[in-house]
Amino acid sequence: MQEPVLKIQTLGAPPEGFECDAFPGDEGFPPDEILNLWEDYQDAADSITRPVTWEEAEILIKCCPTDHMAGIEWTILHSIESVFKPEAAEDFRALIETCNSDMMKTMLLERLQNYISSRK
Repeated sequence: MQEPVLKIQTLGAPPEGFECDAFPGDEGFPPDEILNLWEDYQDAADSITRPVTWEEAEILIKCCPTDHMAGIEWTILHSIESVFKPEAAEDFRALIETCNSDMMKTMLLERLQNYISSRK
């Protein structure tokens, strides 16, 4: 099991609101504790080696960002997708259905459907 995946499991889903228009010192700018969590999550996500194992994908799918996160959502999405095998598309669909994030679930299902449609 990769350490970065275990780190994400420990952190859980990142807090929402990463993309905001506020600047340091502005009202609404996230506090240091939240910024540190985002940084830890980003560092872990960026350190994942792909392809991940099925077990690692099961962890990641339950710790997905629930809001846009300056592109980190795509790093997690690509890590999860790295377990996909065409012959196991329905197993992959079942994995996607366990996703904690409606945003990520929708993106993953759309991409899976696009793949299946392109093969017909």
